[in-house]
Amino acid sequence: MRIKGIDISRAQEKFDFTAAMSAGVKFVIIRAGIGRDEDTYFRRNTEQCRKLGIDFGYYWYVTATDSEEFDKQIKACIKTIGNVKPCYPVFCDMEEQRQIDNLTSKVRTDMALEFCERLNKAGLPSGVYANPAWLENYYQKERIVGKRDIWLAHWTESPDYASRYDYGQKMWQWGIDSIGNTDVDGDICFVDYPAVTAKWYRENCGDKPPKPEKPVNVFKKGDSVRVKRGAKFTNGVEPYSYVYDTVYTVQQVSASSKETLIGIGSVPTGWLYTEDLYKAESAESNDVTQKFAVGDKVKVNYGAKTYNGGSLALFVYTNVYEVMQVGSGDREDYIVIGQNGEITAAVRAEDLKKI
Repeated sequence: MRIKGIDISRAQEKFDFTAAMSAGVKFVIIRAGIGRDEDTYFRRNTEQCRKLGIDFGYYWYVTATDSEEFDKQIKACIKTIGNVKPCYPVFCDMEEQRQIDNLTSKVRTDMALEFCERLNKAGLPSGVYANPAWLENYYQKERIVGKRDIWLAHWTESPDYASRYDYGQKMWQWGIDSIGNTDVDGDICFVDYPAVTAKWYRENCGDKPPKPEKPVNVFKKGDSVRVKRGAKFTNGVEPYSYVYDTVYTVQQVSASSKETLIGIGSVPTGWLYTEDLYKAESAESNDVTQKFAVGDKVKVNYGAKTYNGGSLALFVYTNVYEVMQVGSGDREDYIVIGQNGEITAAVRAEDLKKI
């Protein structure tokens, strides 16, 4: 079993999880904190994984060199994670030079094992992150290997070149990967951690980690949809106001069904969370069949032309107009719209909707 993953921290800032999904990433190990401090993007990264249905775990960067400070850092870790039950473990990460200079192998090992034990008592599965130098020189290897889950850091620059070290590691950090033009640490997992931790939760906590809720709406390619008022694209960008009044076509749905790519024709507009979309009305009840009367308040569908095929200014799609004339000779679909008595344009009835 080889499952593709990455690990991230505040160094990646507002990481693009959609790009990660597109690159085949199945799990993310999130830095929950360092020392006594919560990672700046801990909450945002956790929420993104939950929304998109990406499996995740955590690591905590321990900087302590004495028992009092170590105790405070473990408490900070447990407090930060709170009631979240990740489906990958929480890993202890110790790498400080001062820990090498000022502590013995026994003390360093005691700390790593205590971290795991206390996380377990707090209801969280745990493990140890380490590179070969730490396992061979700075930890008492025999107390960790085969007794705790190991996340091995040994860079070979490609996941296709296996590490020559075998500590029975469950995960392997192989080097730098590039996701959406952002450098991240690339990882490979060799076990089905969601299944492993679900069993651990049942046996140790009497429960299992909650599964992400599925969105109420699930669409398929080709469906006609609208965007809910106030929704934003998944990258955080706020749409132009006309987006909320436009019927789009579903072009792609993410593997988790949490995100949906919409567009007009074959031209993509952007990704939105599925929960922020709703199905457009059927042709029988859609606005295009509406009958209009002089005085009706209307808006123009995005992309519409004038009655004779001319272009409309972009602001026309965002404004509210009044129907000033209905029909012209035998052209029943000929509608003149305007504001404050001034004509704006003549458009087709099918390109208008009442408000």
